[in-house]
Amino acid sequence: MPRPRLPQQRKLLGAAILSVHAWSEIAKALRITKREIQIIQGVFDNLTQQGIASRLKMNEHTAHTHLNRLFIKLTVTTRTELVLRVMEQMIALTLAETGVLPPICPRHQRGACPLRSASAHPPKA
Repeated sequence: MPRPRLPQQRKLLGAAILSVHAWSEIAKALRITKREIQIIQGVFDNLTQQGIASRLKMNEHTAHTHLNRLFIKLTVTTRTELVLRVMEQMIALTLAETGVLPPICPRHQRGACPLRSASAHPPKA
């Protein structure tokens, strides 16, 4: 018996998980350019170097060079580490006292956010 077909869902791209404002603040915090953010967004969207190059209308070698320079700049060695580094920065910005980004934890306002207490008291080695 064939599987029932589910209604067609719009595919949510990975980079869309963050707002334009969040991407802007992350770029400032990590000191990366608009083009570098576009490259990172391509990684978030799981594009190949060829896919990133095509989206940004550049040579594939140029996309490769941008990606390698980002790895060095952000001290990462893989695409996964790159995504984790960006998400780590986003979380740090939501926990910052300056309120650059709104908190992601609904308990943050009450001071009961487990992320906030973990960042205030890092685990002992």
